[in-house]
Amino acid sequence: MARVHGKDADLVYNAVNLDDELKSVTLNFEVPEVEITSFADAWQNFLAGKPTAQLEIEGSLDPAAAQGDVTLFTELGLAAKTWDFEPDGTTGYNGYAILTRYSITAPVDGPVTYSATLRHNGTAAAADGAAPTRA
Repeated sequence: MARVHGKDADLVYNAVNLDDELKSVTLNFEVPEVEITSFADAWQNFLAGKPTAQLEIEGSLDPAAAQGDVTLFTELGLAAKTWDFEPDGTTGYNGYAILTRYSITAPVDGPVTYSATLRHNGTAAAADGAAPTRA
């Protein structure tokens, strides 16, 4: 069985490679449930809703570099940008995403880090409603 290591992961957002600052990347695919219970049903009934994808990233803050902080901060409130995440450095997922959260954490006894959430919203164009591409 083949195994991969997180050290090989690649993440590009808005054409900026964030690899050397990253501590972790989590790509979540979710399908919310939709209740379809009628009054005559004895138990609740559900159907699968529309799938969604979200990237959670964490990295080391380097305000002097033209990478993570500059890229993420300037994207707050703007249109979706391209993303490409390759967990093994070669095969991965991509599409368009909007930045929905950006946080900077500065513990007094440790390194300054950032975290952000990117919500997928298109594949060939922003807001086209298509699923991420796996390639």
